[in-house]
Amino acid sequence: EGIAAAKANAEKNLRNAQELFTSHLERVFGQRGANWHEAPLLSFTNLISTGPFGSLLHKSDYVSDGVPLVNPINIVDGLIVPDPDKLIDVRTQQRLQAYVLRENDIVVGRRGEIGRCAVVGANEAGWVCGTGCFFIRPLPVVRSEFIAHLIRSRKYRAQLEDASTGATMKNLSNSALGELQVVVPDIREQDKMLALIGQLSEECGRLEVVYRRKLTALDDLKESLLHQAFSGAL
Repeated sequence: EGIAAAKANAEKNLRNAQELFTSHLERVFGQRGANWHEAPLLSFTNLISTGPFGSLLHKSDYVSDGVPLVNPINIVDGLIVPDPDKLIDVRTQQRLQAYVLRENDIVVGRRGEIGRCAVVGANEAGWVCGTGCFFIRPLPVVRSEFIAHLIRSRKYRAQLEDASTGATMKNLSNSALGELQVVVPDIREQDKMLALIGQLSEECGRLEVVYRRKLTALDDLKESLLHQAFSGAL
């Protein structure tokens, strides 16, 4: 009973740590200052493009060693995780040159979990946007990380979900993403906000590690006690 109560507290604290970061994002993107500009997302970008349609990419194009494709399943906790079974050769990459990702592009899932997105880093530059994603190429007036956090926030994610279609699986259109009305501050304010978001993310991540370790330790303790009890050593 004591272990169960300790686990319940640790799980609650873990949820609170996760909610703390989410709540902070809501405050950030719920405010509006004097130098904030409201406009459709498309006006802050050079390009919002859908990945290649099925007719441009087939299973026969996949190879065992090559360039990764980026689909929604590859976007995990704001990072891009490649799938070794979804690689294409350099020739196919060149054929799909219009969909090759650049550093600081933002890949956004267009089906399934709405709001799933990640910023393309130096390591992912040259990878190819897959059929299930959009990619955004921001103008210099916005930071890619700021736009990614904005899309992930509850406020804007809810708007995108409302604009999505499909009963079984939600699908977001290119126009719905581009027409999303966003409120964006100047670049200096974005940098200040990103610094605070980064600090809070780091602290929340540290707390999550602490509570996950505590949950693991409690499970190990329970297992040990049960083993001792059934072996007569308790």
